[in-house]
Amino acid sequence: MSSEQQVEIRAVTEGEQLEWLRCSRRTFLYPKTVTAEHVEHRRPTWEGQRLTGAFDGDRVVGTYRSWEWSLPVPGGAGHSVLTDHISTVTVAPTHRRRGILTRMITADLSAARERGVPLAYLVAGEAPIYGRYGFGAAVAGQTLTVRVPASLAHVPTGTEGIRVELVDDADLRAEAPVLFAAVAAARPGAVLRTERFWDEALGLAPGPGDDATAARPALIARDASGAAVGVARYRAQESWQAMRHDTTLEVHDVFAATPAAQAALWQHLLSMDIVDRLRITERPLDDPLPELLADRRDALAGEGSDHLWARLLDVPAALEARGWLGPAGSCVLEVHDALGIAGGRWRLDVADGLATVTTTTADADVTCDVGALSAAYLGETSLVALAAAGRVRGDAAAVGRLSAQLAWQPTSWPTIGHF
Repeated sequence: MSSEQQVEIRAVTEGEQLEWLRCSRRTFLYPKTVTAEHVEHRRPTWEGQRLTGAFDGDRVVGTYRSWEWSLPVPGGAGHSVLTDHISTVTVAPTHRRRGILTRMITADLSAARERGVPLAYLVAGEAPIYGRYGFGAAVAGQTLTVRVPASLAHVPTGTEGIRVELVDDADLRAEAPVLFAAVAAARPGAVLRTERFWDEALGLAPGPGDDATAARPALIARDASGAAVGVARYRAQESWQAMRHDTTLEVHDVFAATPAAQAALWQHLLSMDIVDRLRITERPLDDPLPELLADRRDALAGEGSDHLWARLLDVPAALEARGWLGPAGSCVLEVHDALGIAGGRWRLDVADGLATVTTTTADADVTCDVGALSAAYLGETSLVALAAAGRVRGDAAAVGRLSAQLAWQPTSWPTIGHF
């Protein structure tokens, strides 16, 4: 029996969850001892999810977690697809290069396709790994560092009518989830948040070792009617030398229903006393904050990287589920899939913001691998740029038209998030 066959891939039982979690966190270099308390804290998150383990005898040597969850796609509110979310993917260093990840991910993607799920989604810890399985980098993020004080020279209409209140994280629980869901619906690729996420993020379900005394400041923006229209959450990293402050405000969550509400939140954060800079993480690449500032160079972009990766499992279903902004037109699209899950050739007809996809034997106008189309699917990655990299082939006009059709202009800018 080969070393690959000796490793069994199967569902994890409740009694194996501690060793499964230990394997995962050991591989990710988690610095603390993992105990039964950590498992109990994670179980509400795992409810309804699939926990898969790779077992060498009774030892867990690989981990994999997946579940179905809705994902906003281009088209605005109401356009979403059920997606196979994937996380906690690890293989122990002692068992690499034995095909363990290939067995786990191929089985999961194939099963999702059979259930009628058209898309898979994950955060890629290491970029080279997931391209081999047909994933493409679909959503990128950045960190903005803003020197303060900084003033807004341009504000949207209605900003003056927004009232900002200083609150604590826990005060957001009643209103923030509904508001975020509405904001995220207008952002393709936004990671929707569960009720358990909110309990943990707002400190209402503290994990083992969490500091219950830590300050958890937040802001909530309200319109003239008193409705919540924006939220910001942050932490202060305060430092003093020779009676001079050198303080960074770590802003880790910002979302708003309107540009005016978002501008009002930025106005407050940029004017706080004894603060020298804002460090704003997980921001979309098209965040309008620099354009609001009197000096856009006060906002320095850094730590930019691909953030979320998509993988088409059913090309016709996924393309028909999203909205289309670009010019009307048709093309024959051929997609290659090394895993044999989503390949094929289709005629794509785009008109009036919708697409119709039908199987065809006609010659292809545009040909690409499934990872390239997956990268462009959410409207952020340019198909023309992928063609320049040799990942898309075809007539330049056809590629350009399809690229324009796939592109999307989001109307909200929530924190990107992860899972």
